[in-house]
Amino acid sequence: MSNPLVLASKELYLWLVHLVSKNTTKKNDKIVFLLSFPTTSQMALQLLYKTFPDKLVICYTKNSKDLATYYEQKGCSTYCMDGFSILLKHIVPVVTGSQIVFCDNYFAFLAGVRFSSHTKVVQLWHANGAIKSFGLAAEYTKKVSQKDRKRYREVYEKFTHYVVSSEKMSQTFAKNYQQTFQELPFGYLPTDLFFDQQWLSRAKKLFKDYFPTNKKVALYVPTYRENDSEVPLNFNNLKRQLGNNWVIMVKPHPHDTMLYQQIKSEKEVISDFKEMDLTQLLPSVDCLITDYSSVVFEYSLANPNGKMVFFCYDYDEYNKEVGIEEDFEKWAPGQIVTNEEELITAIKKESNQTFDSFNQMWNEYAQGNACEQLVKWVKKVYDN
Repeated sequence: MSNPLVLASKELYLWLVHLVSKNTTKKNDKIVFLLSFPTTSQMALQLLYKTFPDKLVICYTKNSKDLATYYEQKGCSTYCMDGFSILLKHIVPVVTGSQIVFCDNYFAFLAGVRFSSHTKVVQLWHANGAIKSFGLAAEYTKKVSQKDRKRYREVYEKFTHYVVSSEKMSQTFAKNYQQTFQELPFGYLPTDLFFDQQWLSRAKKLFKDYFPTNKKVALYVPTYRENDSEVPLNFNNLKRQLGNNWVIMVKPHPHDTMLYQQIKSEKEVISDFKEMDLTQLLPSVDCLITDYSSVVFEYSLANPNGKMVFFCYDYDEYNKEVGIEEDFEKWAPGQIVTNEEELITAIKKESNQTFDSFNQMWNEYAQGNACEQLVKWVKKVYDN
């Protein structure tokens, strides 16, 4: 059960937010971006600044400070959401009075904001699809108090639009958030890159420059786990079993300190990718090894001739603690394995599986013009 003092402080927090919001009567023409995932939101910010430089206001969490500072130096107004006085004095008024609010995540203070009917609150989620449950459907959410669940719903109710890549993702949002909303069927913005042949060529060349090899590349990208336990993989054995035909790369989640420690001394594993981000790596990966990460929804476009293996060593445990989309085993575009031996066999095995049906399910709206469609939509909002 939740601590009564914690519950009371949350109630007071939202009451103060609501009070400030209710007393904000002045409307503005700003586009507010609530930023907490700098890597995945970078493209959206670049697009909005390029098209609407005088309208963009960035409200950010402290982990996004570097990206926010970059735009502050370009003349954008920026505010850190982690300071309560700044939240009440600056953020709540500008958010309440704005034309459009973009969110890349769940932001608790939105539960207290009183929006006018003209404001569009758009969820530009930080992933392209979902394997694991989230929102009200997540197992950990089912264990919280009724008041906490009510607050979650109050945030979800504020979202009026969702940018999605598929009807499947719309249904997933509706189920996990238990809401109805308007979908913006543009596609996930970062996937535009995978339709840009010049960008693909540059990414592949950069990869070759840093990692000049003719061997096949296996990249392990696991999702983040709260329990931060060691991955049951012997990377030296994995490399030995795969032989000299393969290069092993590991890209831990930024907060996964255990995996960083685990691979730090591994000579046979590449984990330093210089300045390359995950999106740039994907076109050069022959076999993606993951579990419940959303990276699969991008890899299927970045490398349509590639291969995926799902190393779900804690499938039952994860399903109980977090939750996995119920039909995952039916549409997973690759073999699901639970131990190291099965993983090695799956990587070695020749596969003629394509991602066509998977992309039709999860990337049906992705055509390489998501950014263009979003800009048109924003302009239409202002024209009306």
